[in-house]
Amino acid sequence: MDGPFVQTAPLMSYSARADSPIAFLDRDGVLNLGKAGYVNRPEEVELLSGAAQTVASLRKQGYLICVVTNQSPIARGLWGPERLELLHATVQEHLLEEHPDAHIDAFLTCPHRYEDRCSCRKPSPAMLHLGHHLLRGDASLVPSFSPALCPVDTPQVNWWGAKPIPPHPLDLMVGDRTSDMGAGWAYGARLFRVSKTIGLSQVHQRLLRDEDPGDEFQP
Repeated sequence: MDGPFVQTAPLMSYSARADSPIAFLDRDGVLNLGKAGYVNRPEEVELLSGAAQTVASLRKQGYLICVVTNQSPIARGLWGPERLELLHATVQEHLLEEHPDAHIDAFLTCPHRYEDRCSCRKPSPAMLHLGHHLLRGDASLVPSFSPALCPVDTPQVNWWGAKPIPPHPLDLMVGDRTSDMGAGWAYGARLFRVSKTIGLSQVHQRLLRDEDPGDEFQP
């Protein structure tokens, strides 16, 4: 497997997307409750309180929403792309049930294990850069919600240097793990770390304040 799985929803016109900030969100522990041994079946998807409202608020603020998640069960042979599609369709359905504006523009999934040494697994910022290009460029590269592998360039990251400048000054990353913060830092995003039992709603108001620089992170 050469790159992450990409699932995109129907998107607005390119001219409307080009200047939009992107909210990159981890999945488990941010949108839904994580499980010991992975979230393996659609019936195990349990949204965290307030996640849908926060997604809707971000969209109202003009953000595109891109979920970036590591899901090694695929490389471990526990389940495949069809299950991934069902899981993400269920996440989206639950979000819309709680708020009609809680749309996700793209789900990007690294299917690899840590030991695979792939280019896309967080803390690599590769999925964030791919999300930037897909959502602000030619999203017709992957026009379906069904998961498809998408090639990704390995970005050069200087972990001992200064934090990079992001493509958009308001781009942000929300996660519950150090790997999420690392990926966001290496992309240049504003960083917001949350508790895995509270998730996205923990930083709802902060995300909507353009002047909030986000949390500190030391690679």
